[in-house]
Amino acid sequence: MKNIFWLPVLLLVCGFIIGCGKDDNCDKKISAVQPNTNPAGYEVLIKTNGFTNAAKVVFGSVAATSRAGGAAGDIIAKVPAGLSGNVEISVEEGDCIARSGGFVVSGVLPSGTQPSLPNIIVPTPTTVPLEGIENDWANAIDTILRDQGLHLATESDLILGINQLVRSLEFKDNIRTNTVTGTINTTTNIIYLEVNRTPNGGSIEHFDGQFIVRPDFLATASGRNYSILLVSRETGRQLLLYFPKS
Repeated sequence: MKNIFWLPVLLLVCGFIIGCGKDDNCDKKISAVQPNTNPAGYEVLIKTNGFTNAAKVVFGSVAATSRAGGAAGDIIAKVPAGLSGNVEISVEEGDCIARSGGFVVSGVLPSGTQPSLPNIIVPTPTTVPLEGIENDWANAIDTILRDQGLHLATESDLILGINQLVRSLEFKDNIRTNTVTGTINTTTNIIYLEVNRTPNGGSIEHFDGQFIVRPDFLATASGRNYSILLVSRETGRQLLLYFPKS
């Protein structure tokens, strides 16, 4: 009789153990999450050691849709809807689970700004000698309309290979409304841009970037075979500037 009394308790304990049986101390790890903040509905690149591309990805307690990244262990996951603020990302496969804290679901992008790219681009630095910085770069997220891009105009009296000052304007609705300033160093391949949207009720956004080899999906674009990849410090979103078709 006593054994019968304890049977439900034992079953409950066993079920609890089975449900919590994933091992946080396994050898598989999350090595990086890029970017470390993005709005819901946008993708992040999760770099892992030991997991396959088919592993399950969870943001907080919400499972995410995911797909294979470009390298072994790389997983591209979409931030689930209904989340905000700081959440933990976990990757699960078999009896192994790895966790990464500090990811921020940043809500929605500021009004009047370009959305992030639909696919995360892992940069391949260009080896092509740069002959100069040209005007009318378009953003790959949209069509090739000039009013949805950035117009980069460098100071003409600066010598190529040193810091080139950028004084430019961000296009919106065919009106140059937001001032863009920064530097482009074609020797070190370091780009810094600052977009000031405060006169139009927005904020200042800072971008770090570099020249990269133009991705395959832009292979038909005319002009040079490199583009500019920028990452926002505030939102982590990527912008890809490239020469539009003629």
